[in-house]
Formats: sequence, structure tokens, C-alpha cells
Amino acid sequence: MAKYTPRQRKQKHRRPEPAAPADTNAVELAPVSKDEKEARRQKLREELREQHSNVSSKKQKRLDKYIENKLKKEENLELLKKLASANTDVSNLQSIKELGKRKREDEKTSVTTAGATSAQGFSGYETDDSDADIRTSDPATDPVPAPKPQPPQLPAGSGLKRPLELGPDGFPIIKKRKRTAKPAPVAAPVKEVAWEGFGSGEEDSDDDDENDSSEGSEIDSGSEDTDEDDDSGESSEGSSDDEDEDSDEDDEDDAAEKKIKPRQSAFKSWAIQQINEAVGFQPTTGPVIHDHVQDAFAAPRKEPRNTVEEEEPLPAELQVTSGDPYRKAFSVQVDRSEEIQQARLGLPVVGEEQKIMEAIHNNSTIVIWGATGSGKTTQLPQFLFESGFGSPDSPNPGLIGVTQPRRVAAVSMANRVAQELGQHSDRVSYQIRFESTASKNTAIKFMTDGILLREIADDFALRKYSIVIIDEAHERSVNTDILIGMVSRIVDLRKSMSEEDPSIKPLKVVIMSATLRISDFTENRGLFRQGPPPLVQAEGRQYPVTVHFARRTHRDYVEEAFRKVSRGHRKLPSGGMLVFLTGQNEIRQLSKRLKQAFKPTQRADTTQARVQFTANDAPLEAEDLELGGTEMHNDGYDDDSDLEITGLDEPEDDEDFDLGEEAMDSSTKVHVLPLYSQLPTKEQMKVFEAPPDGSRLIILATNVAETSLTIPGIKYVFDCGRAKEKQFDLFTGVQSFQIGWISKASANQRAGRAGRTGPGHCYRMYSSAVYEADFAEYTDPEILRTPIEGVVLQMKSMGLHNVINFPFPTPPSRQGLAKAEKLLRNLGALSSHGQVTQIGRRLATYPLSPRFGKMLYIGHQHGCLPYVIALVSALAVGDLFVAQTEVDPNAFLKSKPKPQVNDSDDSEDDRRVYTNADRLEDTEREQKLKAYARVHRLLGKHDDTSDALKFLSAICAYAYASDGDAFSEQMFLRAKAFKEATQLRRQLTDIVRANNPGLIGTYEPRLPEPSAKQIKALKQIVTAGFIDHVAIRADLAPVPPEIPRAPRRAIDVPYLTLFRSREGPMDDISERAVFVHPASIMSKLSPKEMPQYIIYSHLQQSAASVVASDQTPKIRMFPLVAPSGLQLAALAHDTPLIEYGKPVGKTDTLEGIPQRRSCWVIPSLVGDGGGTGWPLPAKKVVQKKDPKEGWVIEKFVG
Repeated sequence: MAKYTPRQRKQKHRRPEPAAPADTNAVELAPVSKDEKEARRQKLREELREQHSNVSSKKQKRLDKYIENKLKKEENLELLKKLASANTDVSNLQSIKELGKRKREDEKTSVTTAGATSAQGFSGYETDDSDADIRTSDPATDPVPAPKPQPPQLPAGSGLKRPLELGPDGFPIIKKRKRTAKPAPVAAPVKEVAWEGFGSGEEDSDDDDENDSSEGSEIDSGSEDTDEDDDSGESSEGSSDDEDEDSDEDDEDDAAEKKIKPRQSAFKSWAIQQINEAVGFQPTTGPVIHDHVQDAFAAPRKEPRNTVEEEEPLPAELQVTSGDPYRKAFSVQVDRSEEIQQARLGLPVVGEEQKIMEAIHNNSTIVIWGATGSGKTTQLPQFLFESGFGSPDSPNPGLIGVTQPRRVAAVSMANRVAQELGQHSDRVSYQIRFESTASKNTAIKFMTDGILLREIADDFALRKYSIVIIDEAHERSVNTDILIGMVSRIVDLRKSMSEEDPSIKPLKVVIMSATLRISDFTENRGLFRQGPPPLVQAEGRQYPVTVHFARRTHRDYVEEAFRKVSRGHRKLPSGGMLVFLTGQNEIRQLSKRLKQAFKPTQRADTTQARVQFTANDAPLEAEDLELGGTEMHNDGYDDDSDLEITGLDEPEDDEDFDLGEEAMDSSTKVHVLPLYSQLPTKEQMKVFEAPPDGSRLIILATNVAETSLTIPGIKYVFDCGRAKEKQFDLFTGVQSFQIGWISKASANQRAGRAGRTGPGHCYRMYSSAVYEADFAEYTDPEILRTPIEGVVLQMKSMGLHNVINFPFPTPPSRQGLAKAEKLLRNLGALSSHGQVTQIGRRLATYPLSPRFGKMLYIGHQHGCLPYVIALVSALAVGDLFVAQTEVDPNAFLKSKPKPQVNDSDDSEDDRRVYTNADRLEDTEREQKLKAYARVHRLLGKHDDTSDALKFLSAICAYAYASDGDAFSEQMFLRAKAFKEATQLRRQLTDIVRANNPGLIGTYEPRLPEPSAKQIKALKQIVTAGFIDHVAIRADLAPVPPEIPRAPRRAIDVPYLTLFRSREGPMDDISERAVFVHPASIMSKLSPKEMPQYIIYSHLQQSAASVVASDQTPKIRMFPLVAPSGLQLAALAHDTPLIEYGKPVGKTDTLEGIPQRRSCWVIPSLVGDGGGTGWPLPAKKVVQKKDPKEGWVIEKFVG
């Protein structure tokens, strides 16, 4: 091996460069002397004073300051001129930022400087090929170039911007700066090298050792070539000085980024080789790895991401608006049976679980639209429970609250969800008005919307809930609308509370609707201030439904329903039938006829059996009221509400029932079931059971079957197109239960019932012309057609004084709000300025109308409070007695005029023979009517002019009965109503005792008979609650109207109300007056026995008669008590209803201060339009003189 010879080091053998002689005084700038400055200053001062003769001291200071600045500017200008004329060599100057840089960077900078020096006329640089050394020539030995002619001097500032050079064509020459894109450095795969003996693994890590001479020369030459290329490229471009500086800075940055590889030491390599030979080690040579093999095992390079897909926006329900990006994953395992699991998989909403849950997690409020039958009511609470809502250890430990507008739906849905949750069935509960199964273990709570409103009154933030689901929002009940407005503000409140206290979690709200009118929620800016909530659609299982319109619209739709159902049963293939009617009487009538016409599966029963109810069933609703009386005989048929369409006079054929399939046997039995809201849950659940073999299911239902319940097996729907709804006139306060057309949305809901399990058919008993002309798109919200004084009082008691600004989904009319506030002022609940009084706060604690609250507030006098609670319970439930039309089903048929027929046509009734069975039936009916009248006389024994005392007698007698159901049947009472009134008695007793512990003791169901003094006090308490519902007998009014003929019956005696009962002109007495309802106890009095004043509960207008359709129906009032004039004057004191006139007769002046007097005044009840009002008996009072209001009543005397 050759002898080691160390190489010579470049730095040691570099020739020393002679230092260039520097003449520091080549150019000396002498400063201006003080004398010269002072002479120049004096000259400027004299020039300026010649222009201004009178100079003040302040101006003199400003002048001296101006002269000083002027001199400084002249000196700077002179200095700049001298510097511009000087020519200084700056080639050897070095930037401060280059100090301390490494050797290679200094060499590169020197090469760049040398290139720039060559361009200015100095000698270039020398390179030594042997050691690649770079030297700068000595400026003392270089020849001095001849001076170049100086360019013309440009004006000051020309160096900042020069005019562009023009080409031969006259256009400016714009030089583009060329920049080459630098590829991003990619780390090359590191090849694993086999071990080559001692020191093989240490070479790379030894930074202090020297490198091999040959490899070092290769590296140096490579770097020099690169630098030379860069320099030549820059000089060839002929760029300006600024561009050169930019290029130099870029090169310096690149050099700093490049990692300098350490040189290999030749001595170290030689030493390692000698050691390996001494120990006898031979390094192995690894196999040759081809490039394609190396590339196959190389790490894949990251491809650029597809930005187009990322920029595409997510659906609205997946957009994160208030979600937690660091949400903790939590789940609850639920074990279900195979049958329940298969049933759940068949529900459309189960397939949308991921989308729904993502929307709930990412948004504080969402709206879910899903057709009836999609399973949203039963499945969504389970989704939330499995996701951790309601679990104490989850991020959402609060309850899952689900509201329903009907109590029966809350109970039935809770039972269904509990059944599907398997081992967690005890985590589901419900709470309705008189019953609750909630416990500490509850996670899912079903309730009515009124229950949640009560909880909001106690805790506005709803701290124990983590999510609230408002179901059936499309029904637009008053409680639902108020609840939606409340929770929209609670969501914001809980969000701010959670930011201050992390232990309080935000509240989430889900609004579920079954119709397409969701714009009232999603487009209401006042309702959701953070923007419209996302809409999540969950389609229902809907098969095609063929709609068949009738050729003509029949008046008697019950008869038409019987005819079509009978024909359909004979001709249509197998499948259940759903018939929509308006009330219980129609259901009973049609059920009886169908069972008589076909073989029923149940026992034939011509007298409909009574159904017993429980107190926790559905509340009383519009379709449950059967309005009796001589003027209400048209309610069952609604002859005046629909028009007969005779577009086609051809007889109707059977094309609609010819479906091309084999019809059922005409001898098939019918399984007829009723379905309406007053049915108890166990009776309603029968519609979900399979009918007996060999029978057809026929369900007769009211509009409760539209959305609340989904009935399986229904293939045919028969729609009468009508519904019974409660109408309320906001101006007059008159309410009526009218049978009218439904909306198009309701008609579509009814038709959709036939397409749940397969293709179906809907037979509409009205024409398409009536559908297009008379059917509204949607039903008006309940808040627009009901009194809202209770709502206004609740809101004002919670601090919401401006009710008009409350975020209603559909705001009530200003007229309705004004009427509600007027009533509250009459009751003393609001002050004249609209603020809640102490009485109003007490009234708001009761879950009743403010009128009943006023009765409870003043009912403690003379020990009457237990009787007042019983009376309020009876009045609040209402409909306690069976109507006379139910005792005698043919009563309204007798009073109904028979249609005109030709003499040649003999009707079936004329040809019918009066048999012994008919005589027995008439005898039995007469005995029932006598018993009915005897019962009402017995219950009204305390006062034959007070229906309120009759209600009190009935509910107290029911409490003494051992068998309430038997007693109700014997006394013609409604068992369900009395059971509910009894439950309300207990609840109100607890509330009154909690607010006033000393006024009442424990609940006593059996009360003794009230004394005469207590009866008198009870009548005054009722008068105070309904003080504005007063009527005066027309012939005893201050200005009596003209009465054409004297009335013969009590129900024909006209009365005038304090406030108008009709709108528009009222010429006839029958239009101006109201009349006693035939169901009242006063209807048995003679016209002369009728009292002068009557306090009534409400006004009701009957439907128009078909024969006398040109006459306006009478308005009937439901009397409560008959107060005297003195009682009215005393009870109306301190209300806006009463005014006092000037003193009459003798006036006695009393001693003392302030000035007082004793006199007689005449009070008057004042209603609409002011005026003189109704004069009441004079009262003796003591008045005092107020400086602002004049004479005011201090107290009453006697």
C-alpha cells in the first residue's frame, strides 16, 4: 500500500493579499461655520420682515422656527449635491449581516462582488485549478481605465422612477424578470449499507474529521461551477442593481437552506483499512439492487388532495353551528327481541338515524319533517337514549323531554317506547294532568305540552333537560305555539349559561311536524335569531293511493257514508276501511246501521253501551261535544254548511268500486270499532289488533285518526271532508262548534292512511269542485281562534310585558291581545298601565282560566273555599250532564221539518204501520224523559235560577256515591267528566294549601250541605269571576228596545249583554239580544219569573237551519247566577266597568282634613261606547277631595 502523504491545506498556503492603501481624507466635508449660519439667518429674517411690518411676539417665535428649518434644509441639500458628485469604490465593503457567515458563503459573496466589479471596469478574479482557490485582484496593480463621459445630470428624484426606453416601433421596452421555479426538495430513500468493518458507522457522525481530498475537490468544483453559472446568468441578463440585490438575497437563502455535507477524512479511511487487514476482515459486497426494485419498496409519495370535493358544501343538517368538535363518544347498549328489531328496521326513520343524529349534535335546533307512519315519534327518543342523552355519565346527562298535544298520545307512546327499549324500559315515563310515573331513574319523559309550560314557569332555563322534542307541531295548538317560542329563547339562555358554568350543558330542541307547512318555523326570523334551523326529512312509507271524488256533494253525508261503505264492503277486495266522521253521535248512528245491515263480529246492540273512562285519558275536545237543544238539531247533519253540486245528473255507477280484483264474500262479517278522543286507551288500542278471521275491519273515527295514530291494515278510506271545530269570535266573545270543511292538508293526511301497508283507495264524499273552491290550504292555528287571556297573564307574570314582541310562530291578532288585557284589567289582574298586580300573580299560580283563579282568590269568605274548589272543578271540566238529545235520540228528528214530497209519492214513513214494539219504545222514552226532568229539578233545589249551584250539587252528590258509574247512569251524568272533576278538586286543594296553608286543610271529598249564607256568598263569588259577562232583560233596560210580541217561553225572553254580541248593524231584536239556552235550569221558569240580571259563562251560536236559512241563528247564553243590582255595584267596584255619577240629594260636609263629605251616588255599568250605561241602585258613600282627581270614594256607608 502506498505511503500516506498528507495533502496541503489551502488556507495555510494562501498567498497573503496586500492591503490597499486607504486615504481617509480624500474627500473632506467641512461644516459651515457659526458666523456664516448667523449671517444667513439674519438675512432671511430681514427679507421676511420687509413683507410683514407688524410682527407680534408669537409670530416672531414662529418666524424664528421657520428660519431654523429653512437653514437645515439648505444644508442638507448642499450635502446631497456634494455626495452625488463624489465617486467612491464600494467593492470591498461588506454588509453587516454577512459577518460571521461560514467560509462557503463568504466565497460565494466574493465571487458575486467580483463579477459586479468586472462590470464596473475593474479587473476580474483569478482561479487556481489546482486548489480551486478564488482571489481578488489587487486594485493598485490593475490598469486604470479611461474616464467615461458623464451622463447628463437628471433632476432630483429621477432615481426613483425613470421613463421606459422606446423601441424602433415607438412602444416602450419592458424587460421581464425571469424566475425559474425551484422544485420542492424530496427526500431520497436512504439505502442501507452493509457493515464494512470498524469505523464504518462512525464516519458520517464525525463532524470534526477531515474529508477525503478527492471527494472534497469534487464537491468544491461542483459548488464553484454552480456559482459561476449563477453569476454568468445574472450578468447576461443585465438586470438593475435592485434585481442583483434580490438575486443575491435569494442565493444566500438557498445556501443557508442547503445542508453542507461533511468531508471524509483520507487518514481515517487509511487507518480503518489497515486495522481490517490486521484482523483479517473482508467486507462483504451486497447484491446489486436495481432501480425498479428500489422504487417498488419506496414509501409512496403524498398526492395532492382533491380540493374540488372539499370545497363542495355539506348538507344543511350536517353543517356545524353549535356543535362540540371535541364531543365525547358515548353509547348505551340496548338488547331488543328479534320481533321488535325487525319491526324497527321496517320504519323509514331508522334508515335516517345517522343523518338525524349528526344534525342534532351539530345544531342547537332542528326541524324534522316526516309523514305519519315514518316512526319518528317512537324512534327518535330511542336514538337519543342510545347516543347517551339522559345518562348521568354522558356529555348530555339531562332528560329527554317529549311533548304531545293529547294525553292519550303521551301515555300510549311512552308505553310503546318502554316496550322497545327492552332492559331499559324503566327509564321511560310519562306525566299528564292527573298522573305521573316519573322517577329518579327516568331518562325519557313523555308529557303534554301544558306540563312542560308549567315546568318553564318554575324553572325558565329547564336545567334538568338536555333536549326537548316538540311533536305534532303541525297541529298548531296554543300550548305548542307558546312552547316553541319559549324554548327558542331558552336555547340562547342555556348557551350563555354553559359558557359561564361548564357544568350546565346547552339545550337542544327538535321540532317534528307531519305536514309540509314548516315555513312557519324555518322562515320565522323572530323565532330563531341565529338563522333558520336545518330541515331533516324522514319520508314515510307511502304507497300510491287512488283518490275517487264524488260526482255530487250530498248534504246528508252520514247517509252517504253508509251507502258507500255498504257498497264497498260488497264489491271491494279484502282490506280494512277507515271512515272519517265529525262526532260521537254520527259514529254511534253509522255503527248501529252497519251492524244491522251486515253480520257483526260483536254482539248486536241497538242501544249503544256506555264506555267507562279513567281520569288520565284524553281531554275534552271539540268533536266530543254533542250540542243539544231545539236550536242545535242540525249539528249531526250540518245541512247548511255544504252546497249540493249537480254538475252531472247521471246516476252514479260502480266504476269506482270495480278494481279488477276478486271481491270479498258479501256474507263476510264486519268488525266495527269506534275511535275518538274520549275513548280510553284500552279501547283505542283495539284498532291495532287484528280483526277476527273471516271479517273486515271497519273503523269509524273522528279527525283524531289523521296524525296522532297510525292504524295498520287500512286499505280504503272514506272521507266526509268535514270536522267539528270550536270557533271563537274575538270581537264578540261568542263561541260555536261548527261542522265545516277541513283543509286540503288534512284531506291529504286522511287519504294517506290508505297507503301505509300497500296501494290503497280514498273515496271522498264531495266533488272536486268543492275541494278546489271551499277547502283552504291549511287550518288556521288555534291561537287565532281562541281566547288567550290565560296566555297573556302567564307571560306577563314571567316578566314578558310586551306580549306582542313574543316570538310566536304565528302571532295572535292585536284585537285578541287587546281583548285579553281588557278582561285582565276587569278582573284586577292588570293595572291601568298593563303591569301585573298582586292579584294577577296569585291568579297565575292556578292552571286554570283567570276567571276561575279570581274565584279561588276570593273564595275563602265564610268558609266557602272547599265549595268554591268543587264548583271551579265542575265549571272547568264542563259537559257534566247527558244532553236531552242523547236520552231521546229522536228528539231532533221530530223537530226537523220533513222535506216536501209530491202527493203521488208515498214515503216509507207514511206506509209504515205503528206496531206494539213502537208503542213500547215510545213509552220507555217518555219514562226516561220524565226521569231526566226529575233529576234536574232535584239538583237545582237550592236555587231555581242558578245553574252554578246545580253543578255544585251534582259533584258533591257524586262524591257520596259508592258506585260512581252506576250513580252517573242513574242521574244522567257523564262518568268520565265527574272522575276528571274529582281529580281536579284534589289538585286544586293541594295548590291552594301550598300557597295559603291557613285557609284550607286536607282534601275532603264529601262536603256537608252549604248553609243559606254560604249559598249567597257562592253566588257573589261566581259573579266576581264573570263580572263582565252580565246581561240585562231587554224590557227592563234603561232604553228598552221594541219587542214585536211577548215571549211565551223563558228561552224566548230577550236579554242585552254589556258588550256587543254581534258585529255590524243590528236592526231586529233577535239580532241584538241573546237568549237563555234550553239546557239551563232557567228554561223551566215562566217569562215573568226571569231575573233582571244574569251572569253567564259563555255565549254560543247555533248552526243555521236549512228551512229557515235566511234567518240569523240565535245566540244562546249559558247562565250561572242571577245577581241583584246592589251586588253588581259592590263587586264591580275598582274595575273599569263601573262609573259613579254626581251626588244626588242632600250632601253632608264632614270635619277634618282632607275635605270630606257624605252623599248618595248612582253607579252605572259601562260597556262598549261609553254613554250612560246601566244605572244601578244608589249607594251612600263617603268621598274625599283629591288635589289631582277631585272627589273620590273613600268608603261605602251601610
